[in-house]
Amino acid sequence: MKKIIILTSALLLGVAFMAYLYFSKLGIDNDAKDLALQSATNNAALVFSFRNDKSFYDIIEGQHLIQQVLGKDKMTLLKQLKASIIDDNLLNRYVKDQQVYISVLPDSNKTLNFLITLQIQPENDIKKFYGQLKIKKVVSEKAKDLFTVKINDSLSVYLGVHGQVLTASTSLKLINDANVRLTENPFTEYIKENNHQIKNVLANIYINFNQAPLLLKNIIAGNINGEIALFNQQNSFAVLNYNFSREKILFNGSTELKDQHNYLKLFENTAAQNTSIQNILPDNTANYALYAYDDYRKWLRKLNTWQEKKEILSKTDAVIKRVKNDYRTDLNFIFTNYTKNQFIVFQLSTSEKLGAISLSDGEKTKQLLLDVSTDYNDDIKLFKSADILYSYFGEPFKKFTRPYYTIVDNNLVVANNASTVQSFLNHYKNNRLLIQTPQYLDAMNEISTTSNVSYYINTKNSADIFRHNIQLSFYRHLRADSGLKSFDTFCYQMSADKNKFITNLLLNKYIQPEIPDSLSNRY
Repeated sequence: MKKIIILTSALLLGVAFMAYLYFSKLGIDNDAKDLALQSATNNAALVFSFRNDKSFYDIIEGQHLIQQVLGKDKMTLLKQLKASIIDDNLLNRYVKDQQVYISVLPDSNKTLNFLITLQIQPENDIKKFYGQLKIKKVVSEKAKDLFTVKINDSLSVYLGVHGQVLTASTSLKLINDANVRLTENPFTEYIKENNHQIKNVLANIYINFNQAPLLLKNIIAGNINGEIALFNQQNSFAVLNYNFSREKILFNGSTELKDQHNYLKLFENTAAQNTSIQNILPDNTANYALYAYDDYRKWLRKLNTWQEKKEILSKTDAVIKRVKNDYRTDLNFIFTNYTKNQFIVFQLSTSEKLGAISLSDGEKTKQLLLDVSTDYNDDIKLFKSADILYSYFGEPFKKFTRPYYTIVDNNLVVANNASTVQSFLNHYKNNRLLIQTPQYLDAMNEISTTSNVSYYINTKNSADIFRHNIQLSFYRHLRADSGLKSFDTFCYQMSADKNKFITNLLLNKYIQPEIPDSLSNRY
């Protein structure tokens, strides 16, 4: 019996040891495969990924919209770098079919730059690749493991060789930074976890919102505050698949919120909604953020839990109690009974900011709010107490401390100045609305009719806002005919899918239909 026990134990130990060796080796192999990814994701907020395959280059060369987004200089650099290495059969055989990563990273002097990363095929000898590099006329050795590739008479690209990984950039700083691979990088792990979603896809973009502040500091002219302050604490990632089109740039995928205190967590596990509140927006709307949920009472309970975690629930409770004591108005009764399933905050081309909340009965709500309001004129009122809307809707209404408001067609519309509310009313009454513009309608036809969170930018209406808030070099690219000027719409749309958000990212340009000569000659 003892011999059987000893033999069985030895057998189990042997199996365990072999399994350990196998999975250890598998782990080492996987780590080796991920070296390029580790370099690409270090400090990156955006990583564009595709397979080094001829079919990809053939397809993307016909996508002139991508070329406009990148800009003439960056596109010329990528084309010439491809011609120097990828189109060279002797060099390309070492990296054929490997994954290519293009990281967008902050560089010196308030600029952004590319870092291109790819890995030499594991079966190829790195020493032979070195040998091939050294005999190329356009490539010269600058230092150990560092080469320069001559693009033209005035431009050279650094080419780093670190183990089996190649990195290329016009910035030596980015090459050196890429050599420092983090042993633990949540962005790397997120990409690896989502690799199963990217099979048979032309290209992907990965977004690391944790690193967004580093990018924004090089783009914006001031501090990261106001609407973009959320990027300071946005522990989120996204993986999006590229959908080829000659008319638009569209990515589809998912966004995942890692921070349990993130305000957007309030919209998880909620059915996506048909929204209509955006239909009241003026035609000079520059941007908006729209939020939707299925039932306000349920959503309010989520908000109260979030407020408790943020240690602000006692403050919001005090606001509600003070209003009840001072004005004998039960705000809980009003908002829980007459708030519908969506609200929005938006900014006009004049930089004025407004918010709106959908109501089930606007006239009844107007009557119930009389005691807590002061008349400005027949149409516009002013809340007597501060932080009412912040208490019931959270972060988007934080800046509307004691706003002016009006109620039109079952929508409560607020702003910090009476003149802003009046401007809104003038547009609304005269039917000068965003929903009437062909550019907006064209863009909305490209994405889902239901969502939970949507961010929208009208690039034309935002021109003056951009001019005062971003660095001159980026503004010039935004307004250049060869750059982003012809794009009229940016939209980032999120629809809850359990603990993730199905996501659409759209950059759209409206192409006005041509009128046939036979018709135009009639007028």
